[in-house]
Amino acid sequence: MKKKRFLLAGFMLVFLASLAMAQVTQQSGRFEGRVADDQGNPLAGVAVQATSPKLVGKATTVTDSNGVFRLLALPSGVYEITFTLAGFKPIARRDVVLGLGQTLIINITMEPSAIEEQVTVMGEAPLVDVKSTVKGMTITKEVFENLPRGRNFDSLVTTIPGVSNEYLLGGTSVDGASGLENMYYVDGTDITDLTYGRSAQSVNFDFVDEVQVRASGYQAEFGGSLGGVISVITRSGGNQFSGELVGYYSGYKLRDQYRDTLSLKIDDTSKAVYYPYTFLTGKNRDQRYEFGGNLGGYLIKDRLWFFGSFMPVLYRNNRLVTHSDGTTKNWRRDERSWNYSFKLTAQVLKNFRMSASIVNNEWKYKGDLASRNSPSNPTVSFDEYGFTYPNYSAAFSADWTASNSLLISIRGGYFKSDRTGQLVQPPDEPCFQFLTEAPGGYFTTTNIGLLDVPPAYQRPTGYYNYSRANASVVKKNLNERYSLAGDVNYFITAAGEHSIKLGAQYVRQGQNYDSTPKYAILFFAWDRDFVAYGTNYGRGTYGYYGVRNNSVTGPYGSFYKAYSNRWAVYLQDSWTIGQRLTINYGVRAESEYIPSYATGNPEFEKLKPIDFSFGDKIAPRVGLVYDVFGDSSFKIFGSFGIFYDVMKLQMASGSYGGFKWKSTYYKLDTYEWDKIGRVSDAYPDGYFPGDFLLPDPPHTLDFRAPSFDSTDPNMKPMSQMEFSLGGEKKLGENVALSVRGVYKHLLWAIEDIGVLLPEGEMYYTTNPGGDFINEKYAEARAAGLIPSAAPDCPKAKREYYGLNIAIDKRFSNNWLGGFSYTLSRLSGNYSGLASGDEYGRGDPNTERYFDLWYLAFDSQMKKVDGPMPGDRTHYFKLYGSYIFPFGLTVGAVVNAMSGVPTSTEWALDVQGYLPYNRNNLGRSPFLWYTNAYVAYDIKLGGKTKMQINLSVDNIFNTDTARRVYQIYNQGAVPVSDTVIVAGNWNIDDYSPVLDPRYKKNTDLYPPISAILGLKLMF
Repeated sequence: MKKKRFLLAGFMLVFLASLAMAQVTQQSGRFEGRVADDQGNPLAGVAVQATSPKLVGKATTVTDSNGVFRLLALPSGVYEITFTLAGFKPIARRDVVLGLGQTLIINITMEPSAIEEQVTVMGEAPLVDVKSTVKGMTITKEVFENLPRGRNFDSLVTTIPGVSNEYLLGGTSVDGASGLENMYYVDGTDITDLTYGRSAQSVNFDFVDEVQVRASGYQAEFGGSLGGVISVITRSGGNQFSGELVGYYSGYKLRDQYRDTLSLKIDDTSKAVYYPYTFLTGKNRDQRYEFGGNLGGYLIKDRLWFFGSFMPVLYRNNRLVTHSDGTTKNWRRDERSWNYSFKLTAQVLKNFRMSASIVNNEWKYKGDLASRNSPSNPTVSFDEYGFTYPNYSAAFSADWTASNSLLISIRGGYFKSDRTGQLVQPPDEPCFQFLTEAPGGYFTTTNIGLLDVPPAYQRPTGYYNYSRANASVVKKNLNERYSLAGDVNYFITAAGEHSIKLGAQYVRQGQNYDSTPKYAILFFAWDRDFVAYGTNYGRGTYGYYGVRNNSVTGPYGSFYKAYSNRWAVYLQDSWTIGQRLTINYGVRAESEYIPSYATGNPEFEKLKPIDFSFGDKIAPRVGLVYDVFGDSSFKIFGSFGIFYDVMKLQMASGSYGGFKWKSTYYKLDTYEWDKIGRVSDAYPDGYFPGDFLLPDPPHTLDFRAPSFDSTDPNMKPMSQMEFSLGGEKKLGENVALSVRGVYKHLLWAIEDIGVLLPEGEMYYTTNPGGDFINEKYAEARAAGLIPSAAPDCPKAKREYYGLNIAIDKRFSNNWLGGFSYTLSRLSGNYSGLASGDEYGRGDPNTERYFDLWYLAFDSQMKKVDGPMPGDRTHYFKLYGSYIFPFGLTVGAVVNAMSGVPTSTEWALDVQGYLPYNRNNLGRSPFLWYTNAYVAYDIKLGGKTKMQINLSVDNIFNTDTARRVYQIYNQGAVPVSDTVIVAGNWNIDDYSPVLDPRYKKNTDLYPPISAILGLKLMF
């Protein structure tokens, strides 16, 4: 007994200490209901008890004077709920499935009995949550273990209506939002990447108990997302010991050849070629081995459970490359991932539960892998490069059901990622690249056949001597986030039943970076003129070259330490009137600021360039739910809400002094490119021949000038308005039909907007279409720096309309399945934090949509507005699996969807100018693909069995193009603003260098591949 008390006390001390360092979300559900006698009179004092293999201990309560009971803060799982009262027949409800965040209503009628009778078991478990307007889906372990899947938790979320994997939108898109606008949680801890907004942690399915996506209609306790809230719950222990030994293999032996790549011809950029992947990249012989095990059980039965898993990954790729000089060489890359998770779950006191978990995802690699255009004999072998990437999250929670009417919850978390352990310092020579440099976009170049360039100096299109990513000395790239949250949930009766929740959330996050190049970085634009902002500055004999990180430009790279705090408070009520109508209403208020990144600069380092108060981010939420028949079998619902984005930090480092980037440009009058930039006694600052192409001092363009004074002091936070309307009907014991219509309207975006003023080109951080930026436009017009007829900056626009129809059957009678159809439209002039017009470029708040005044208009000076990348009119999804009595499981997921819109683009000063507005080239081809799964279980005695499984992606080897190449020309043309604003102009009048890839299919769907698994379960 003393040992048990010591273990529980120790666990409490660890937990409470952790709160000192701990955005977190509530990860539980509840049962509610009313108990009456056979005459309909409420029964007080009925003992209600819930048990589940997922619940440590037991959840107990008694009904109040109105016969009402509540079992709160329960983990999702399959429950048995019993009702007992002296003088009445005991009742049990078995196999009641509670999902993550659900509220299920269970109303019970008890019959009098003079003598004790056997417990009555009742079926018809509730399937529809008649208290909630939230739409999305929860994928449980029972589901994902029987369907084809990858190794990471996000590989199955696209089975959910309204959710798709859109690489043009930066990843997982929910209801048309970009992939950088979701929030990701593991056991309630926010693992969203601070810099870009993607998921910053992998969690393999062997660690996972369930995955939930909230797409719309969620209440005020959730914030920070304009897309979806994606939550992962890791596995817990139990009152029985169980474990697994597992292994997985994937690699080139289980994959077809990679698709051909659309490219400029290596020796003639006027022609386009589909090169075999092996020609440009090399022949990969990659193999991935994942192996390990897990064990779950108890330290104290019914009081303290544990679950632990260790799953290291070993990856090796031996790539055989034929280089441009004809040399054939083998290159190697090795990766090691140390994936593990551990979780403790405890019932410390009656109705007081706690949990603590950690997920580690640290990995390291050695070897960068060369390709055809890489040098065959570099100064330092590509095999030697490498880094270590620490990555882990920790979560802590406590729930105390103080009474039938009061629940108090606390959540804490920590997340960290870093980049350390640089194996190779940059070589003792500049970084050479055959590539044009901004402005005008990045286009590969070659000097083959150019004038009198000797063969010894000729290199193929896109040549580089070593990767630009390896040009910097990286000391640290630390990102971390501490979080703490708490709420009080109180239930009262006043003109109905109220569930009132008051909560607060605190987050401290920051970045500590030190990464700067050792030598100059050079961009060689062979046979090209240097064109910037409509002006042709000319060229040298062989073209021009751009430079970063020399004595003219100053240092290039990142050096900063910046931390900030943000807060959120919310109040919400779920008010049920007459046991059928529920009104969910609430409000959320958030405050956040972006700190200065000008570390070491006393003039700027204490500033808060962006500072949103609680009054700036007030998010009301309202929802109505009606239980049509009063038996939790059919509901109709509607919701309205305002949602705010949590700002990502990529823009902050570049705009507020953390990331430095100036470029200068020279005439290229020598073919001896490999001598440029080198440091010697004669040229201690480096050898940079040729005249400056920018005639006025300081002869540079500053792409990341600190913009404290150019940030709108009255800027509005990025926000979105949402309406949803739908219904859900229970069609059978385990089958439900749901219909949802949703409209999402972007209210305000935040972007950097370029304006040419007397002091030079300035980038302003503000709201497109707002008063601040249009005042700057007016200044530019008055100074004659942009045409007097140039219109104001239009407002960022993104409209999503969607209709989802879905039928889902949860597992019963050996099978599960579902079908959904989505009819939708995504339109406007702005994709969001990831740019669909730049093929998924993910630089939040610094995309190119508004970099120049004319990018928001077509060649007729009409506002750009139409179907956006990521718009798919029709989307069909089908999933299902069946378990045969002899141990064989088969499953499949089918996706079929419309292609994406394609719009002609003219390359001017920057990419992104759409002369014919949107969708003038139609759509990419209709796409469909099927993933399949098969597993076979072999019983070995008792509860021990072995399983062999195979998960296959794209089993029919579909190779449909996912995109049509839309850029008309290579590089900028010297067209003036006066010509553009007049409208009705044609780029062909300016002798553009045509891009031969224009209108050709590209980005073919990846080939068939498989993951082979072996599992021993005991």
